[in-house]
Order: sequence, then C-alpha cells, then structure tokens
Amino acid sequence: MLPDWLKKEIPQNFLLQKPWAAFGVITVFGFLFMVIYTPFDAGQDDPLFVWKLIGYGLFVGSAALLATGGVINPLICKKNRLWTIGKELLAFGVILLSMGLIIYFAAFLLEPAADRWNLATFLDSFKYALFICFLPYVFFSLMHAPFWFSALPVQEEYFKRLPIKNPQNEPIINISSKLKKESLDFQLSELLCISSEGNYVVFYLSKDGKLQKKIIRNSMNEIEEQMNTHSCLLRVHRAFLVNLNKITQKRGNTLGYRLRLNGMDLEIPVSRNKVKEFDEKFAEFR
Repeated sequence: MLPDWLKKEIPQNFLLQKPWAAFGVITVFGFLFMVIYTPFDAGQDDPLFVWKLIGYGLFVGSAALLATGGVINPLICKKNRLWTIGKELLAFGVILLSMGLIIYFAAFLLEPAADRWNLATFLDSFKYALFICFLPYVFFSLMHAPFWFSALPVQEEYFKRLPIKNPQNEPIINISSKLKKESLDFQLSELLCISSEGNYVVFYLSKDGKLQKKIIRNSMNEIEEQMNTHSCLLRVHRAFLVNLNKITQKRGNTLGYRLRLNGMDLEIPVSRNKVKEFDEKFAEFR
C-alpha cells in the first residue's frame, strides 16, 4: 500500500522546480531563523553579529540552490518523467542533507574557534537545517495537498478545478451521415473524442456529467473533413480524433502516447507518426 502511494504522481513543489527561487526564500528564512533563535555562538555584542547572520542565510540559501540545480533537477526530476510523492520526499532529504552539512562547516568559518568535531554538534546542524527548511518547503507542498491523497491522475485532478465554461452561447455542430439519412447535433464543449468502428463512427459526448455514445454511419476521413475548422480537434490515430481540451492524462514517449479523457475509462492511442504534431498542438491548449 505504502509503495503504491509513494509512486503516486503529484505536482512538483515550486521550490524544487526553481533553484533561484529556493535560494532567495531559504536565504531569507535562514537569516530570520538566526535572528530569532541565534543557536550558535554569535552574540549580539559581536561587531560582526549581523554579518554572521547574513552569512548563515547566504550559506543555507546556497545549499538549497546547489542541491536543487545540481542534484534534484538533473538527477531526480528527469525530463518527461513523472514527479511522484516518493521523489518529492527524496528531494526533501537531499535538501536537508545539503543544508545540514553547509551549516556544520559554515560554523567553522563564522564562529570562534572551538571543538566542533563531535557528533552532537554535527546532529545539531541538521536540527537547525530542519527548522529552516520546514516551513517554506511544507508550505509549497501543502498547496498541492489534495493531489497527494486523490485517487485521480494529477491532470484529471487539475481538470476538476478548472472553472466550468458556460456553453449556452456556443454554436451547435451538425454532423451528417455518409448517406445523409441521419445527423447528429452537439456543442463542441460536449465532445470528448470520436472513434471509428468499421463503417460507423462513434461520438463520445459528455452531457450533464454523463457519458453518451452516438453512432452514425460514416467514415473517419469524412468526419475529420467536416470538423477541420475546429482547432481543438486532432486526429491522433487512424481510428481516433480527440478534443485536446478534454485530455486529463498523457503517458508514453516518442514511440507513442496513451491519453485519458475527462469522464472516460477508455485510453486513446497516439500513433508514432502523430506524436510531434500532437505535442505542438497540445501545448497550445495547456
């Protein structure tokens, strides 16, 4: 149970995405922590007291910068890889380790000479590092708390939070069958995707929160031609045309993707030869 939870995809903590933002925030928190707590030997009667506090702030900020830019982003958060709870907790561990070591060795430079080569002083440095980084990193993680415990994929959870557009003034789309004996009317915001099944085409529509399937006799090529004026629609496979606004999850690589759409259990394939076009168009709707 726990390993599955650690593999759950979540949005990445802002400070773990932006090394320089982490540097700025942690530098300020480090300085304020030293001002309030003054855990080291820097007394206020020391003429360099303020400079030592600033020094500690810059040291811990630099530790966050180097850990985020040098370890977390290139090694843990690899391009096109999912960001998970386990990776975020691992990243926190890297930040804490880096800051603890920096605080420990910074004291040799900023504090009076003393016997610091002992386990108690070493562990104290990590205690101070935890105090400094706890609030800022936990704050940005709490912003994504619903994603940590949601059963939905992260993009579908995002989709739930988008404001619902009012389609009242949206024009009606009319699709006619190949033999002109049947037709289908719907609003573009209701369309999830279209699939081809032999001599028939299936329209997947979401109306009043319920999934509906409408079938007419026609070819996918002719349907694509009838709907080519709508930029949010894309033929991603010989048998599938999707509404890019309804995509809640994408997984896969340059050999092909699998898509999930809001309100549908069916996964939609993206052909290998459509991957580049899909990436370009999908980026316009994110």
